[in-house]
Amino acid sequence: MEHFTADDPNEVINRLRTKLMVLDIGKQKLRSFKGLPVMTHAFFPGGNGLYKGVHATRFPIGGTLILGSNFGCLRGFIDAQGQLLITDERKNATWTPLLYALQAAEIKADECFFTNAWPFLHEGESNLGPIGDWLQDQILMAACVGFFEYTFKIMQPRLIIGLGIGPAALLSRVWPKDLVSWRRYALDGLDDLPMATVHLEGQRAVCVAITHPSMPNAWRRRPPYQNRTGEVQLLTEARLKSESISR
Repeated sequence: MEHFTADDPNEVINRLRTKLMVLDIGKQKLRSFKGLPVMTHAFFPGGNGLYKGVHATRFPIGGTLILGSNFGCLRGFIDAQGQLLITDERKNATWTPLLYALQAAEIKADECFFTNAWPFLHEGESNLGPIGDWLQDQILMAACVGFFEYTFKIMQPRLIIGLGIGPAALLSRVWPKDLVSWRRYALDGLDDLPMATVHLEGQRAVCVAITHPSMPNAWRRRPPYQNRTGEVQLLTEARLKSESISR
């Protein structure tokens, strides 16, 4: 296993980018970030995935891994001249409610790495990619699962938070026995298994999934984790459980 220090975020991010650029994404209409500009504050790989962005002085080894879906479409990232449309995304429809939930659950944002299950841009007008198609693409899924495992081994997170049923479904490909109900790519799959402890090459982590922060779907969850307050309770319970994991 590769070892990194929490004092050098650039070393870790550069290793992740190098690994990402050689992935085989199959025949899906996806766009690599290779050759594109990087935002100052954004989920990886559009940015460095750290809350403090380019001002971060450490990488959160042993912290919390936040797994979003994908970075949206190419046209929402750069303009016709190839320039970034925005440089700091922390006030958008995902970050604002997500940061509120993390704070309410006493999860420190600067101890998180914000990344994506499908770390690419996609073609088209909508910010929502065809996740159902991606989940059926064996070549793409093998690449994304492999990249997630590489990220996990480097970061060694104690807590993993999936944002929505898409990232949860990808996590079920990493841990098919531990997260079997998440494979259904449906909200009731999350309710059937609100959280689980998973293992990868001797490292343990607590894995939990909430509805996507940008979508008002939390009311569809079953009690006791219904609505945003219920999901904050779920995140709090997951955090407390993860704090018992020793390294």
